[in-house]
Amino acid sequence: MTSLGFSQIGRRAAVVASAIAFVSAVACSDESTAPRSVAATPATANLGKGGPAASIVMPIIDGILTPGEWDTGVKIPFRVLIPTPEGGAPATAYVTHDREHLYLAVTFDRKSPFHGSDIIGFEFDNDNDGIREDGDDIVIASPSIPQNTQWPGVDYYRFNGGAANQSDAVGGGTVDGLFAWATVGTTGVFEMRHDLNSSDNAHDFSIDLSGPAVTLGMMIGVSLEADPVGSGITVDTYKPTATTYCKLTIGKKTTAVTCP
Repeated sequence: MTSLGFSQIGRRAAVVASAIAFVSAVACSDESTAPRSVAATPATANLGKGGPAASIVMPIIDGILTPGEWDTGVKIPFRVLIPTPEGGAPATAYVTHDREHLYLAVTFDRKSPFHGSDIIGFEFDNDNDGIREDGDDIVIASPSIPQNTQWPGVDYYRFNGGAANQSDAVGGGTVDGLFAWATVGTTGVFEMRHDLNSSDNAHDFSIDLSGPAVTLGMMIGVSLEADPVGSGITVDTYKPTATTYCKLTIGKKTTAVTCP
């Protein structure tokens, strides 16, 4: 398996507030054996006609999947490998925007309580060329903080020719995100928000919606630690694979996602 490097990211961050690393000691899923859940034609969300961005009701980043709050977004069903006898669970990712922020969410049943070192992340191919390169954006969430609590999350970028990654702040940039999580039973909801066009151009994608729609590569990653807490044994899932990306297209009034 080719590592995303999320493992090094998250679990380094986990020491501070707890977060990711996609170097698995147990298993890794690139959806090659899971059912394809997003058709070749894009799933598209419409933000509606007219009105300023402020008039669009967007998700509240609180870890609660309130009915209707993600209705303007694209839903991406996939399957997450979990380190329990069940072996897997259906998951859903959500993506939308309000012309100022990109909103992301993932929800699934872990089948046992979440660990502080579990990681949910999105990696972006900023120029949509299918190659990891310097400046490619990564955002990560972890159940390492109290539930329903907003936190800046983990905002990383790739450097050294795309082979390494580190915090935007460490690289002289800024953390431009917001994150919260919560559970109902063992089902977790992870909600994130990331600036579409921050001033940190060296470490974030930059999407200016005064022009035409912009397409990025987008990879979803989930890394879960096996019981008990601290086992260090992880199971990793990628959507679509560990080395390929979905296509995320952001227009003034639409969000579209296509996965191979």
